[in-house]
Amino acid sequence: MTKISIYFLALFSSLLLVVSCSNDDDNNIIDEPTLTTIVETAQDTDILSSLVAALAKADENADSDLIGALNGNGPFTVFAPTNGAFTALLASLDGFDSLSDFDTPEERELLAMILKYHVVVGAAATSSSLTNGQEFTTLQGEKITVRIDGDVYVQDPTDTDAKVGPADVMASNGIVHVIDKVLVPQAVLDALTPEPMPNIVELAMDTEFLSLLVGALVQADAGLVDMLQTDGPFTVFAPTDTAFVALLEALGDDYNSLADFDTTEEKALLAQILKYHVVAGTAAFSGDLSNEQMIETAQGESVTVSLTGGVFIQDKTDVDAAVAPADIAASNGVVHVIDKVLLPQEALDALMSSTPNIVELAMDTEFLSLLVGGLVQADAGLVDLLQTDGPFTVFAPTDTAFAALLEALGDDYNSLADFDTTEEKALLAQILKYHVVAGTAAFSGDLSNDQMIETAQGESVTVSLTGGVFIQDKTDVDAAVAPADIAASNGVVHVIDKVLLPQEAIDALLH
Repeated sequence: MTKISIYFLALFSSLLLVVSCSNDDDNNIIDEPTLTTIVETAQDTDILSSLVAALAKADENADSDLIGALNGNGPFTVFAPTNGAFTALLASLDGFDSLSDFDTPEERELLAMILKYHVVVGAAATSSSLTNGQEFTTLQGEKITVRIDGDVYVQDPTDTDAKVGPADVMASNGIVHVIDKVLVPQAVLDALTPEPMPNIVELAMDTEFLSLLVGALVQADAGLVDMLQTDGPFTVFAPTDTAFVALLEALGDDYNSLADFDTTEEKALLAQILKYHVVAGTAAFSGDLSNEQMIETAQGESVTVSLTGGVFIQDKTDVDAAVAPADIAASNGVVHVIDKVLLPQEALDALMSSTPNIVELAMDTEFLSLLVGGLVQADAGLVDLLQTDGPFTVFAPTDTAFAALLEALGDDYNSLADFDTTEEKALLAQILKYHVVAGTAAFSGDLSNDQMIETAQGESVTVSLTGGVFIQDKTDVDAAVAPADIAASNGVVHVIDKVLLPQEAIDALLH
């Protein structure tokens, strides 16, 4: 027998005693038992001591007066959780071993919401008046539902219903139904049970500016989507959509979108590029990184960390990727957003056509066709020389410049093919060598005014920086440089508007 049942049995016995005494004296008045408020009833009931303590704890907030409210006129219907129900609730919550752990205003507000969810204002609903499926709007604002299945149960948003028993404990301002579970409203469930942290793929899918990264993972069709949803942990350097657009633009007309990685070989290469952004086996936050740290990626090659002026990731190109934002936590690792697609050497070799050497550059430049013809016509090994490692600096006359030279030479030289004797070919070779500086790749920024530069022919040319960049030969007319600084794999080419002539050529051709 419960303590509440004993309490009410004693109360009933007292009533019988009063009635029997009245039979002895018809003038005696029968005294009705005095009912207490809902709070006082709970205070007098041992198995509701945790409910009383919870009300007091919630009322520690300055704007809370649940005890005062439940001592008011009502009427109220209160579903009162037992001490065991509160013990079970606390056991289910992380960081709450007792009611005293609701020790911040925000936590006490949550406790007040829970308690208000047990109160129905404006009615004292007896158990006999309850019907299956009946809903009550609580003081907290959300609804509870009655379920009758032999016994009476109260349903909240959880999967476990609260069983009523004992029911119908009368109070001066309402009625109390004892329940074996603390009811929890959805608002509190949401607050105490935050949304699970997304994994790396889910995080990328939920981030608008990482849509092309997601598309690339799918396009590569290499199981990367599935891999990055496993436990990991992983560190992922995630290029933005803008970074992918810049890569596609750099790759030229063959790659207008990620869908153009459509052959087996291209998909495999795309997968290798993406793996170069993944570090398996660790969740490395920015605070874990050190300057010049080398990190091996899932692709096999390493990236290098630079902490100079920020956080940067270095790949096999000359441009570092800036990290911003960093340290986006996922359930299976961490994501660092970067502004550039990292490229391993494998991708550079496959996608980026190597920088042409000086001869290849000239052959690919329409207005340098006569220079190429001159190199071939001279038959002095210059074509082979200018394809070696160098480095070389070449002042490259345009076709217009060669045409002007031929016109100046008169009827004997209508084309470069007219340099057809052994002596003339040797002279043409000397003229061409006068345009070559061996042993250095001198960009325009390296040049100084009146600088004299010895050429492969043996004589020097002079630099003039007055009003532009000019090269002076042994004539009275300077050659204007435009454009300058065309980089080749083995040096640099400066286009000029005049064929430079050494003294040797002037003596042979113009006298």
